[in-house]
Amino acid sequence: MRAVILTNTSLLAGLMQFAIQQTGADRAMVCDTHLAVVGSVNLEQADILSERLTDVVQKAIASGQPVITNNAVRDAANAPHTKTNFDNLRGVVVIPIVGVGALYLDRPLKQGIIAKTTINRLMKVAEQAAKDGQTETTADKLGELYQQTSA
Repeated sequence: MRAVILTNTSLLAGLMQFAIQQTGADRAMVCDTHLAVVGSVNLEQADILSERLTDVVQKAIASGQPVITNNAVRDAANAPHTKTNFDNLRGVVVIPIVGVGALYLDRPLKQGIIAKTTINRLMKVAEQAAKDGQTETTADKLGELYQQTSA
């Protein structure tokens, strides 16, 4: 069982780095199906443990479908008393990797949303790499898979 965990850890970490390159996301996190964090980039511990982040990751894992959202306040009671600064709004994408875990990405909304075609291609690459058991996945190998994949 331990070898499987190590395999998934390597796969998830490689996918996170590749997805950052492809999307321009400046924050990312990967976790297994039990929400155990495998790796993260530029996310504070409070962000990783937040209900908002865990909710969208759980939703992606449970549905098997990507979740695309933002970090805007959902409950007006929690809204700041000042004007919300557009610079603080972030586009959020969570890509499930069936049987392995999930990939969380976000970037400032002013940079635009991550294209649905990119999300679909990343999901296909992740699924194919997991299916093939690519434990030592390099950026070059993922790039090859990505180039062969259509949205």
